[in-house]
Order: sequence, then C-alpha cells, then structure tokens
Amino acid sequence: MKQSGQEMDEATLRLNLWLTQGLVLIVAAISSLWAHGIQATMEMFRFPEWSGLTWAGCVIAAIVILSIGMEKYLPERWQDDGSVNKKIFGSMSFATTLFVCMAVGLGEEWLFRGVIQSFAGNFWTSLLFTLVHVRYLTKPLMVLSVFGTSWLLGMLFIYSGSLWSSIVAHIGIDLLLAFYLQATMKKEKGEKK
Repeated sequence: MKQSGQEMDEATLRLNLWLTQGLVLIVAAISSLWAHGIQATMEMFRFPEWSGLTWAGCVIAAIVILSIGMEKYLPERWQDDGSVNKKIFGSMSFATTLFVCMAVGLGEEWLFRGVIQSFAGNFWTSLLFTLVHVRYLTKPLMVLSVFGTSWLLGMLFIYSGSLWSSIVAHIGIDLLLAFYLQATMKKEKGEKK
C-alpha cells in the first residue's frame, strides 16, 4: 500500500530522505564528471572570494527572515506540507540535523547548480528544483518560495563561480529553519503541559 507524507512515520520519512539524498549525491558526482570532466568539476568547488560568502550570508538572512515571517503572519494552510518537516526534523538531534542539512545542501546544489544549471540556465533549473519538491506543488505560496530560493541560489553560483556559495547558503537556510522548527515544537509542547 502506498503511503502519503501524512501517513508515513518519522523513521520511514527519514529513510526516504537518506536514500533520495544519497541518490542525488551519486547522480550529481557521476553527471558532473561526465558532463564537465574532473578539472572543471574541481574548479566549481574552488573556494569563492569572500564577497561570494558575504552574499550567501545575505541570502540566508533574507530567506530565513522571510520564511519565519510567512509562518508567523500568513495562514498555516498556505504553507502546510502535511507535517513532513515536523516529522523529519522534530525530534532529530543537533548533530543529525547538521549532517542532514549538509548532505542536502551539498547534493542538491552540486546537481542543480553544478550540473543542470550549466546546461539549462537558472530559470529552468529553478523551475525543475521547484517541481522536484513535489509536496509543495499544491501550495502556491510554497511554489513561489521554493522557486525564489532556488533562483537566488542560482544567482549566487553565477556571481561567485563557485558551488560553495550556494552550498553554504542552502545549508544555512535549511539548518536555521530546522532549528527554528525544533524550537517552535519544543515551545508548543511546553505550552500544552
């Protein structure tokens, strides 16, 4: 029987997360080496100038502030993902949360920015990135949010010429929002007692 995100338990969701991110990382590595060769792939991973990391910090701050603002001031039904993020990150330890966010940021940015964007451009890559995040497709606000975030990550890669700018931003966004979600859930549990 097929399970939806609302029916899956935490363990199943986390297993699916690890499997998909492992697959994304493998596909990213193979396709990057095939499409660009080892030299160009290594060049994408060169350390960016500090301005690239500064812009990454600005993108992190803007997206996190905007996301928290949307969560606080807009109706929950516009953003509800079936509690998937709560099930995945809710009871996760600090170290596991950090590792998950690092794996997601590295794999997705390498595949989408490092491979796909070099052939399809930022717009089409951001559209594909949005479509891959299928659980948000019925929520117009979330579609815009994911597309906008992806587009900004793509602009970071274009500006810096290094995957590290977009990887750092992706990790920072996911990590801060995961920690915010965990803190919010702990606060809600404390208020219910």
